[in-house]
Amino acid sequence: MPKVSKEYVQEKKKKILDSALTVCKMKPLYDITMRDIIKASGVSQGGIYRYYSDLDEILVDVINQANANADYKHLIDEIMDTSDSPTTSIIQLFTFLGQYIKENLLTVGKFQFELTILFANNPKRQEKILSNITENESGQYLMQNLIIAIRKGISTGCFQPAISIEDLSIFMVTSIDGIVRDVLLQKCYGVLPIDQMQFDEIKLMNTLCKSVLLLLGSKEGETKN
Repeated sequence: MPKVSKEYVQEKKKKILDSALTVCKMKPLYDITMRDIIKASGVSQGGIYRYYSDLDEILVDVINQANANADYKHLIDEIMDTSDSPTTSIIQLFTFLGQYIKENLLTVGKFQFELTILFANNPKRQEKILSNITENESGQYLMQNLIIAIRKGISTGCFQPAISIEDLSIFMVTSIDGIVRDVLLQKCYGVLPIDQMQFDEIKLMNTLCKSVLLLLGSKEGETKN
């Protein structure tokens, strides 16, 4: 391969990744082939292999790019810094999460769900892909800040929880996971048509938020929601 500039290489890789992202939004990760990406990008097979040794290298770059674009820890910090009470912090964090899910369902949400299926059927690919994926850990950071707000509310007398913080944490995590899963299955795969019920991630997060505030014994949340 003739010597080319870094800019040229970056431009070619960007073209391949943009095409791969389009394919990933349309097909499950576990069904994608290199031929799909070649067809979508218009780059020859030989051309693609100049920049990527195999399909998994492309998928790793697509996933890492999506994860980087979806890093929202700084937005959580902003919410926590500007909220005037623990209740406001909780409400704004759940509101933000609902909007985030809505905006990133077809990328981060879909990829994470499909990776579990891919890994279950291809353990060797799991080792290669996982070792190269960069997690942004924003989800864990959001949960940590929810717990911080809850503990602050308890210590200041704003909350009189009906259950333990541990049980409430488990309730929030499993509820969020369930909302993401069911919204994803319906909107990305057309399944779970319960009486043609349409799932709305923003409304579901708002309902979960109200449930959490009720379990915390918050009166303030009744007027702010």
